[in-house]
Amino acid sequence: MGQSPSSRNYTENPSDYILVQGNADMKNGHVVPRVWTTQITKQAEKGDLILSVRAPVGDIGKTDYDIVIGRGVAAIKGNSFIFQLLTKMKLNGYWTRFSTGSTFESINSDNIKNAQIMIPNLKEQEKIGNTFSSIDSLITLHQRKPDYQKWRY
Repeated sequence: MGQSPSSRNYTENPSDYILVQGNADMKNGHVVPRVWTTQITKQAEKGDLILSVRAPVGDIGKTDYDIVIGRGVAAIKGNSFIFQLLTKMKLNGYWTRFSTGSTFESINSDNIKNAQIMIPNLKEQEKIGNTFSSIDSLITLHQRKPDYQKWRY
């Protein structure tokens, strides 16, 4: 779980540390740098999965950078299979049963640590994860196709 740095240390300098605070810092399943900080609190490493733990709970993204994580996210070590599994959990409303808070829904570290999931062996995880990643890419290409056809004519 993240810990937010002091806001006085926020910057717009891409030479500083990328700060991920929530789903606003993720797009299409990836971390998108938006805010930077000079203060290191808690960190996630390149390749980690970033889970939004505050409204909206359950959004997931992968980081292509070493980052500082704020209070609104948690970092998870995982692969394509875990990414797809967490995406499905969000779509199925798994996290909403644990969400608390009247203004902003949130989940805590125990909700994540105690999540009951079935995981196949690593070799099967890789095959399943790669298959779903390929399907996601194919869907994205098909969604872009109408835009390309409009542009061509």
